[in-house]
Amino acid sequence: MPSPSSPQRRPGRPRAGSEDKRARILAEAFRLFAEKGFAATSLGDVAAAAEISKAGLLHHFGSKEGLYTAVLEQRDADDFVGMTDIGDDVWAYLDTWVDLARDNARSPEMVRLYSAMAVDGVEADHPAHRWLHQHFARAVEATADAFEQGKAAGTVHPDAPSHELARTVVALSDGMQLQWLCARADAAADGREVTATPDHTGLPLDLAAQMRLVVDLIAARWRRPA
Repeated sequence: MPSPSSPQRRPGRPRAGSEDKRARILAEAFRLFAEKGFAATSLGDVAAAAEISKAGLLHHFGSKEGLYTAVLEQRDADDFVGMTDIGDDVWAYLDTWVDLARDNARSPEMVRLYSAMAVDGVEADHPAHRWLHQHFARAVEATADAFEQGKAAGTVHPDAPSHELARTVVALSDGMQLQWLCARADAAADGREVTATPDHTGLPLDLAAQMRLVVDLIAARWRRPA
């Protein structure tokens, strides 16, 4: 059995030193923060999992708060891949929200980390607060800008409330994720399969299908024929 300071290498994980140290630290920190939370995860835990010294970890991130912020920023960067190269096609942009929901459904640990950090980050003195503020601002502004570009391109009704629609998309995405996590927890507690789990109403909860419904409802009200 490997010692805590020499964790077993997981399938697909490169050997220490064979890949970028910073990326390896972020990957292990993400996993540990998702499993244990910010407060219960020490720098020593992350350093041991990443097979690097604590001093080496601090060289890259400066502090536990710095590492935490980097993990959250990396998560956002991963989420926004493909969402910034759509041009003025707001409907293709909204389709990427559906794709994101589908991807998130394959990564419950990522959804759990995001949801936990979002709750903790509402406190102004929490290390995640700055990230949370910027996360919401970025998501809402990018989506509102997409609607505005759609107006300019003639594919969105000129009276569409861009910022209000953007806030709705972001809020519904987050809310659906919380319901989905709750349904998964209920299923696991009951010893049932956690895929395609029913929510508190007993109906199946599919993140991508729910996001598709939101996008289609917005399009039905505000889309203009090309």
